[in-house]
Amino acid sequence: MLKETRIMKRMTSRLLLSVLASAFVALGQLFPGAQASVPEGAAYSTSWRITGPTGGDVRALVVDPNDPDRFYFGTLDGQLYTSTDAGHNWRLLTNFNRQQLFVDHIVVDPRNSKVLYVATHRHKDPGGFFKSTDGGLTWREAPELKNEAVHSLTQSEKNPDVLVVGTFNGIFRSNDSGETWAPLPTTNTPGLAHVESLAIDPRDSNVIYAGTWYLPFKSSDGGRSWRSIKQGIIDDSDIFAINIDPRNPNHLIASACSGIYDTQNAGESWKKIQGIPSQSRRTRAIMQHPSVAGLVFAGTTEGFWRSAKGGDNNSWMVTTSRQLEINSIAVHPRRPDTIYIGTNNYGVMVSTDGGKNFIPSNNGFSGRFVNSIVPDRLTAGRIYATTINTATGGGFFFVSGDGGATWSPSMRNMPPRLIGYSILQDDTDGNVIYLGTNLGIYRSSDRGSSWAPMSARKAPVAPARRKPARGNTRGSGAAASTNASVRPIVKVTAADVVRRAQEALERAGYEIGTSDGQMGPRTVAAVRRFQSDRYLPTTGLLDDATLAALGVSNSSSASPVAVRVPSISEPINALVQFRDRSGHSGVLAATNSGLYRTLNPAQGWDRISYGRGLDPRTTSISTSAQNPSVIFVGTTTSGVLVSRDTGDSWQPVSGVPTTAAVNVIVQDQERSAFIYVGTKQAFYLSHDGGDHWSRRGGNLPFGDFTSILINPRNSNEIFAGNAYQNEQNAEFGGGVYRSADGGTTWARIDSRGHRLPSMRIWSLALDARDQNTLFVGSHSAGIYVVARGSEALLNAIP
Repeated sequence: MLKETRIMKRMTSRLLLSVLASAFVALGQLFPGAQASVPEGAAYSTSWRITGPTGGDVRALVVDPNDPDRFYFGTLDGQLYTSTDAGHNWRLLTNFNRQQLFVDHIVVDPRNSKVLYVATHRHKDPGGFFKSTDGGLTWREAPELKNEAVHSLTQSEKNPDVLVVGTFNGIFRSNDSGETWAPLPTTNTPGLAHVESLAIDPRDSNVIYAGTWYLPFKSSDGGRSWRSIKQGIIDDSDIFAINIDPRNPNHLIASACSGIYDTQNAGESWKKIQGIPSQSRRTRAIMQHPSVAGLVFAGTTEGFWRSAKGGDNNSWMVTTSRQLEINSIAVHPRRPDTIYIGTNNYGVMVSTDGGKNFIPSNNGFSGRFVNSIVPDRLTAGRIYATTINTATGGGFFFVSGDGGATWSPSMRNMPPRLIGYSILQDDTDGNVIYLGTNLGIYRSSDRGSSWAPMSARKAPVAPARRKPARGNTRGSGAAASTNASVRPIVKVTAADVVRRAQEALERAGYEIGTSDGQMGPRTVAAVRRFQSDRYLPTTGLLDDATLAALGVSNSSSASPVAVRVPSISEPINALVQFRDRSGHSGVLAATNSGLYRTLNPAQGWDRISYGRGLDPRTTSISTSAQNPSVIFVGTTTSGVLVSRDTGDSWQPVSGVPTTAAVNVIVQDQERSAFIYVGTKQAFYLSHDGGDHWSRRGGNLPFGDFTSILINPRNSNEIFAGNAYQNEQNAEFGGGVYRSADGGTTWARIDSRGHRLPSMRIWSLALDARDQNTLFVGSHSAGIYVVARGSEALLNAIP
């Protein structure tokens, strides 16, 4: 009876959706122009909502000099956002579609607010200069600067037609509002390259100040000649910013890597300002308040600092957390108490009391790199997500309790610089969540509210025995391992262990030269680098933890051998649960040193060796409840490996090339023979348990496929996320693809008409209770929440 009720419900749903679909067709016949305007991808959904987590990296932040409500800011991934309500709400203005493009300088022309100038770079690589005359709707790139990394930009107040940019190679000047550019003669001035900051005297367009990675320079003839103005400044000081006092142009403040400097004579001599601690000396933004004399702000790598005494010695006070990194400061003269700052990780922050207190203001903006999303399988509307801080390192763990509409960080007891790579909710206790991080595994027993690192409990010390019973050396009862059985280890020579370690170091990219079995200086140095990268004690010795991290055992056997470690301290690439032969639930962890297995993380882990000649660097794992003895893993250079005996033995899978690292492997939980693999280059599928493979599918391009998702209620529906995008395929790269026939044919569902800020996709998830809501984790725009449209909903009902 229950089965018949389900069938009737599905038939009723199909009938209702069929009627709705017919209605849409009828509307299209009445209004034929409406169908033509439907964007590509609308067959799945026309609604792609950016819900957060709000915040992210904000680089340049400016206010329209003619409108205190209008703001612009740039990101480090080529986007430009704007607000017309004093920063309360933000929207994407334009996307230059150039990944990792730092939008570090924006100028709004004071004569016409629709004229915008933008300078960009990719550190030492080219970025370019862009100009818009229609408020940012369309842009023109300056051909003369197309191959330049533009790190600074300024406009003359005396003659606004004059613009000057500083690049990695020198300085360029425009005399026609950025229409054309010419290089200024800087090659004859030693050190005048890598120009980080610029300022023009408001009284004279020919007086230009330039700060480089080494020292400040000055020109008094429009840039035809230059001289160093370094008196009082420590040599080799990277000049981040130069700010001219709007009330006294001879008074300048410059921020440098060696501190903050002040001049009262137009740069002829400088004195160092005391008061900001030395660890905060990297002051990226400095501003003398445009309408309040004596009020100076400094945005540093350790918080926002404020001086009400003109920056005098010891007059500075920090008014934010020192964990805050600040890139830019904006103030409109008509609203002197309202201060805006652009930060790393926390987006735009606003103060309404002159810079004493700040709160985030990021509605409509998320610049976060979302690398994993997992819906709670038991609690409706509860979603977990991890993000990576692209500018500062570290990351966040976020929780949503309303289906992704809002997000809150949940990182109690997590250390700084922690990055979450993989989220696993325990299949027997939904309160328990495991988080694979760059510092090993963390565990939460309260659904992500608080965390603790996973470490093995010390085993009780057994009473001393006179002599073990003959033939009884493996232990029994409580002394026996609760994990899968570990094969006996046969000791071999030290030289053989060193040689294996050297080979493992070479495979991992640590050059040691010839694997000669000797712990020479080069090998010791490589071991130290490896230990440092894996957060192990940097001893330079091949101790048990280091050997385990390298995937090296003391056994002479060429077949796989398990190595016991008390805990995993290295980065975790993936976590999944599995069942052993007795049906007990355990956890598998993928790391760069291999695959780890445990039935109880509190009692240690067994590192499972794949055998000689196979790359231990494990990127992904896939198990199936339907066929628990079969485990697939992805590696960096050995392609896909499979074990059909719960990890005791492994074989390479033919059909998936070893030339590209494997990102993800997914088995259909209803049809375990259906397997899907995403690599750094392509997508592969097998419908016979991995015996035969086909590459891609109709309409699916080559790409960096980072996430694969199967609809649990309709296993023919598959989603694939692509993170590949470059200059050649900027408008068509990345994206989310959907197949309704088990991967045979595909259609892209995120069309250009959606104007998404980021099209590089790193994670996908479906609502655990409503498979009509798709969560998409992007590279630099947070999470898109996508509601299935009517046509796709009709096709989704099995």
